[in-house]
Amino acid sequence: MEKQFFKVTGKEDGKRVDLYLTKVMAPISRKKIKGLIDQGRLLINNRKVVIASWALEQGDRVELLAEGAEDLSQNQPQFLKVIYEDADLLVVEKDAGVPCEKSPVAWRPSMVAMVNQYLKRTHPHLVAHYVGLVHRLDADTSGLLIYTKTKQANKITEQFKEQTVVRDYLALVEGRVEAERGVLQDYLAQAELPGGKKVKLVEKGKGKKAITRFKVLERYSRATLLEVSIKTGRTHQIRVQLAAMRHPILGDRLYGNDSELSKNFKRQALHATRLAFRHPVSHQKVEVVSPLPRDLRRWVERLREGKVPRTR
Repeated sequence: MEKQFFKVTGKEDGKRVDLYLTKVMAPISRKKIKGLIDQGRLLINNRKVVIASWALEQGDRVELLAEGAEDLSQNQPQFLKVIYEDADLLVVEKDAGVPCEKSPVAWRPSMVAMVNQYLKRTHPHLVAHYVGLVHRLDADTSGLLIYTKTKQANKITEQFKEQTVVRDYLALVEGRVEAERGVLQDYLAQAELPGGKKVKLVEKGKGKKAITRFKVLERYSRATLLEVSIKTGRTHQIRVQLAAMRHPILGDRLYGNDSELSKNFKRQALHATRLAFRHPVSHQKVEVVSPLPRDLRRWVERLREGKVPRTR
């Protein structure tokens, strides 16, 4: 099949993308459409989507890539925002939508690829360089990531295991959180769940303990800005626990709700804002901060004014 794209009309607003494509691409079956989505061939507004139940909005550009189509962007120069760098460590800021590692469903170049490209460009005298991925962020989460440049620096992983690394996030969540602060302690387990969900809450002894602390920074009429700190680093930890307390992250297509407010967010409103740790080689304290990115700042400003954020 050739590449095809469609514009979503007002009549199709809110419709599942697999059902929409089954209609506009008839007589191609829904099963075939689902297979193309699973292969990572669906783009919505030039962003790869692998969720068949993704709710469309009026004006969305929906595109299917032909089989065998190559992602030429993988070889294009990429800008890397470096927050801290020395001989052993590199701390960078990841944009929302960028995967940490290459995968069959990743459309944009991974952070690892971008870091490698950066080091080749800034250290042309080196025949080879070392890049160690210390921790990860969900593709749709923005914020700070640590990479090691020497094997000696890999000792920083011990601090993650000992839960001594300070990891703070900023999150815009659905509804007004009444408690000024709180601690969420749950047990999480990974599983194949409907709609692409990967993690669920389980009873003690059936999963891994997850500890998340939160503090209210600002309240709006229909949302709350939280500072969130995690002791443990479980998959989708913040997203699952906040959703369980009925305040899901706005824009979270997996664990959030389908409210009109949340649908206005083109990505989940979660940002890794602060990291603090002991340098694995010099043993000096290192603290790095990343403020809210431009898109989240705009959304906060509109919420302060009592308006619904517009991301188009």
